[in-house]
Amino acid sequence: MKNLSFLSIMLISIIGCAILNQPTIEVDPLRLSSQTYPELVDGNLETASTFVVKGHVEKGYQVFEKRNRRIDTAELRYLTQVEGNPRSEAVIKLDKPTFISYVEIYPNSRIPRLALTTTLEDPPQFESTFDVVLDKQHINIETKQPVRIQINRKILYLRLTADGIQDKQHSARIKDEQNPFRGKGKEHDENKDTRIQIPLKGASIREVKFYAR
Repeated sequence: MKNLSFLSIMLISIIGCAILNQPTIEVDPLRLSSQTYPELVDGNLETASTFVVKGHVEKGYQVFEKRNRRIDTAELRYLTQVEGNPRSEAVIKLDKPTFISYVEIYPNSRIPRLALTTTLEDPPQFESTFDVVLDKQHINIETKQPVRIQINRKILYLRLTADGIQDKQHSARIKDEQNPFRGKGKEHDENKDTRIQIPLKGASIREVKFYAR
């Protein structure tokens, strides 16, 4: 019995080592697809996909009135708020469920708060069945150097999400009666009735490469 137990342990160890020593190879781009951003997985580092962001940032002054028994006062605050959805996403599908060791992201711009999730479900139920990739979760990518992110699981879909980037070069000063920052009272003069609107642009990625084992 002792010899049998020893042989069983040895067999398990050999199988485990064989799995760990399997070579990691790049997944052929022909096995990958992205309905919204096909250039993410076209195998060409010269092309890039820019995420679509449906939102913008607004900045302006708002008056907060305070009332008590003796005197009325007003406090002026400069606020920033986001209108719409500041995050964007891209979904990549493999041709069949595959154990992916890691992916490499090739940035073409800053990528704020990049996060990855995966699922095996088809069609995917994005909010309920995606599993979070914990490696480098919500990182800010500031350079165009490729970033490797460990996956280490069998997947069918990979979803990337990122925050929009403030496009300050195209910001605009807006003055109207619908100013969300507009307040009341003598502290609210003409200059403080103007808000600044800053559009958000999406991050840009040249390629996402998958490596399987």
